[in-house]
Amino acid sequence: MSLPRLWHAVTALLALAGLGIEYKVTIDGHPGRLAERTLIYLSFFTILTNALVMAASFGLAQRKGALHRWARRPTTRTAVSVYITVVAVIFQLLLAKLVHLTPLGWWGNLLVHQLVPALWLGGWVLFHPHGGIGRTAHWRWLIYPLAYGGWTIAHGAMTGWYPYPFLNVTKLGAPRVGVNMALMALFFAGLGLAFRWMDETLATHLPRHRARG
Repeated sequence: MSLPRLWHAVTALLALAGLGIEYKVTIDGHPGRLAERTLIYLSFFTILTNALVMAASFGLAQRKGALHRWARRPTTRTAVSVYITVVAVIFQLLLAKLVHLTPLGWWGNLLVHQLVPALWLGGWVLFHPHGGIGRTAHWRWLIYPLAYGGWTIAHGAMTGWYPYPFLNVTKLGAPRVGVNMALMALFFAGLGLAFRWMDETLATHLPRHRARG
């Protein structure tokens, strides 16, 4: 197995391990509430994005197939890079001090917020083919976080539960949450623009034998 395929296989397996640990932490101590706790688990942007990284990494570890073709597209790889960067940055800036981790949860947190993002981004730089992303791609990449934001607000309105404090309408009020969501959208768009520029730069300067991945 080539180094790029091995790199992405390891990334996929670590993402799977992190997701598994986080699921166990989420459902432990809540007997009879499996469906509710599973929905809560699937309502975190961190979980959904690590699942996206896992799928793309599995695709890149393969030689062919629909998943491989999807994952090798520069726009796919770069969009995933934007999303997992947001996961890592927002956790470190806004959430790290608010989370109280069990010993098992510490390992899950290390995987989904640090190791998996670092491995994915390292692979994006080192191995992937780059270039050819459209000039408006960073706006299309907003569909996923905006859809997530809409789901979070709708789910919170029905249950009173919000996965992140900056989206908690009950505590902050709708106007404040609206501002927070607008700022997050600008952050995603700005980061997307920066990553598209980096992708074009890598396409120009990355040695071809490394860029092919």
